[in-house]
Amino acid sequence: MSRWIRALVPVAGLAGLLVVSPGASAQGLVASSPYLRSEWSVEARSAGRAHVVGYLYNSRVQDAANVWLRVDRLDADGAVAGTYRRRVVGDVLSGGRSLFDVPVGEAGATYQVSVETVDWVKECR
Repeated sequence: MSRWIRALVPVAGLAGLLVVSPGASAQGLVASSPYLRSEWSVEARSAGRAHVVGYLYNSRVQDAANVWLRVDRLDADGAVAGTYRRRVVGDVLSGGRSLFDVPVGEAGATYQVSVETVDWVKECR
């Protein structure tokens, strides 16, 4: 039996929404899953594209590997107008945090960050 456990992490009831004006920076706090929590902000880059940048915190007793984030751009009605996916580089160790950086379309939009998939590996003792 494999020690890797594949888990789809449902989007929590608390959606992380962020509205910023162009060129501004704001922060979002999201409960992405029961064990993975993200803190993030939108940064406007000089090249014209914005990035959702932040940390993913792991409060589970297992390490999180192969974590994929989904950043949804929402329109005025709250419907998903665009989706950006990015893998978190490295593992998010138990009790630790990892940095993430997701290129998105524009700085003045509303975004929602969620954990799409994660592999829970080895129990820490």
